[in-house]
Amino acid sequence: MTIAELNPQPLWRYFAALNQVPRPSKKEEQVIPFMVDFARGLGLEVTTDATGNVLVKKPGSPGREGEPAVVLQGHLDMVCQKNSDTDFDFATQGIRMGGRR
Repeated sequence: MTIAELNPQPLWRYFAALNQVPRPSKKEEQVIPFMVDFARGLGLEVTTDATGNVLVKKPGSPGREGEPAVVLQGHLDMVCQKNSDTDFDFATQGIRMGGRR
């Protein structure tokens, strides 16, 4: 079984797709358009700034538009670390994810 086949499947498929995008700290130029395209693909409002911050807005569900807003914040980059005997370039390669047996 692969990561993308875990439940809930949509969540893990998105996670697997994101992990294919190289994004070490200070080198987020590939993940920013990935996230912008992802948000736009869902029909969401998205903006970026000169620093590389990505802001995605989703309106409240019907009947809940007047409720207080919820803000979720996260990092687009990854702090990269690997074993010294591992041949891997975080700047050009996506994360290799193994499957479950």
